[in-house]
Amino acid sequence: MKVAVVGAGVVGLSTVLSLLEFGADVACYEAAAPMSQRSSGASRIFRLAHGSPELVELAEAARRTYAVWSERAGAELVGGGGTAIAGPDVGEWSVAMSAAGAPHRVEDGQRRLGLPDRSIGGPVLFDPAGGVIDAGRIGEFLIARTVPAVALDTVYRIELLDSGTRVWSAGGRRDFDACVLVAGAATCSLAAQVELYTPSALFHHVRLTFPLADPARRPPCLIDKSESWRPGFTTYQHLTAPGKWAVGAHFDPADTAWELGRDRVVATSRRLTVDYVRQKLDGVEDRIVGELYCTVTASWGDGYGVQRNGGVLTLYGDNLFKLAPVLGQLLADAALSGSTPKSIMAPSLETNEPARRPPR
Repeated sequence: MKVAVVGAGVVGLSTVLSLLEFGADVACYEAAAPMSQRSSGASRIFRLAHGSPELVELAEAARRTYAVWSERAGAELVGGGGTAIAGPDVGEWSVAMSAAGAPHRVEDGQRRLGLPDRSIGGPVLFDPAGGVIDAGRIGEFLIARTVPAVALDTVYRIELLDSGTRVWSAGGRRDFDACVLVAGAATCSLAAQVELYTPSALFHHVRLTFPLADPARRPPCLIDKSESWRPGFTTYQHLTAPGKWAVGAHFDPADTAWELGRDRVVATSRRLTVDYVRQKLDGVEDRIVGELYCTVTASWGDGYGVQRNGGVLTLYGDNLFKLAPVLGQLLADAALSGSTPKSIMAPSLETNEPARRPPR
């Protein structure tokens, strides 16, 4: 069976790897370079903690596959240390983790966890299975195993055929039995060509990295939705390397809107995040030593949507790196079987708003 995969981010390459393991004839199209857009950067946060038992179980399945990949790569691809979550969703997430049988605990004081934050409002959920994803090594692992199937070629049209699909690219046209569309920010425009409508509103986002005063310090990852510094300001934080602490900030959507332009939004984010580090974090220097820019789908975090029309299958969402291995397996199986995986906590397409708003 011939399958096209459009997009060579972590979900796209995970899908290609699964398809190759199933024995499919795969062609993966990438406009820029593999793992160079939303999947770029050295690290991500891994967690079992989610607001839905289904997502908790998918994260557990992804963690098992990451363990298999680690053995094959000869390196640990997901580190330990745990992930702490603060904010209004702690109770809901604890219930979801209990329903899925995932170990966790809820604490009142965050200082016992070794977090740099001086004061987090409310309870903190600690997920001991959480940690830091080595995104760079995962990219190397996937690229090395999928390179024969990947072409640097821009897709500009997808067409439904009576049986299968036709993909038009800068390199020409090819017909396939199925097409999996996971092209990040380009997904919306390509999907619309085959009457699949996905969220289109994008925001700018930047994650900044700061030095730790003590390079030997190893805090757990943190997702803080408590808004304890100022209303509307939330963060996710983790080690990107020894002595390097990353802080990704979310704040007023009006200040991150697409029409403002990348430079203006990044400048605002730098100013707010540096102020936050100075006023709120202990043992973190207020000097930016790293920056990772990306686009995000407006207003939602966890969850994903899946749609199919004929031979074209598309998945859309943000914050999916931690689930990539299992999503790749689901998409590969669906492409070969003609089925459609279930959407989980997908956004409303009418408003580009999520069914829920869990933290990053």
